[in-house]
Amino acid sequence: MKRLLRPHNAELIPGLFCLGLGGYMLLDVWSKPAIATKAAVGPGLFPTIIGAGLAVIGVKLCHEAWLRRGQDEPFRELDLRAAFQGAIAFLVMILTLEWLGWVIAGSMMYATVAHAFGERRILRSLLLGLALTVLTWLLFDRVLDLALPVGTVVEQVLTHFGHEI
Repeated sequence: MKRLLRPHNAELIPGLFCLGLGGYMLLDVWSKPAIATKAAVGPGLFPTIIGAGLAVIGVKLCHEAWLRRGQDEPFRELDLRAAFQGAIAFLVMILTLEWLGWVIAGSMMYATVAHAFGERRILRSLLLGLALTVLTWLLFDRVLDLALPVGTVVEQVLTHFGHEI
């Protein structure tokens, strides 16, 4: 009797999850009426991009699961400590975002997550996180005309030195 070749669950389950979540996001965005805004882009642009990205990743993972069917590969052990530290760093970023602002809170989250997954050069992680958060802030603020939180601490420091927000 022939052995049934099943897809790898390690790729299939996350693939189906991403595909379902991406599809749900796309259906949700497309079912909402269009809203006229003064911004260069509408409020549905980023959910559409994220939904499409999730769907593409889901299709890719499902395809890989199908191609690897029948192959025995040990499941890689999940680093629960690093995942937990990353989740805590994300939660702390959310809780401090209004106070510290996008650039500071995002840079600290990036460095914390990088450290949790093995990066030991903290200054390098902070600088890379700073560069990425400044770039995303500039993209949102200058290109898309959408405001990310500056942070009350940053506003107070800038006001102290005579800059208006």
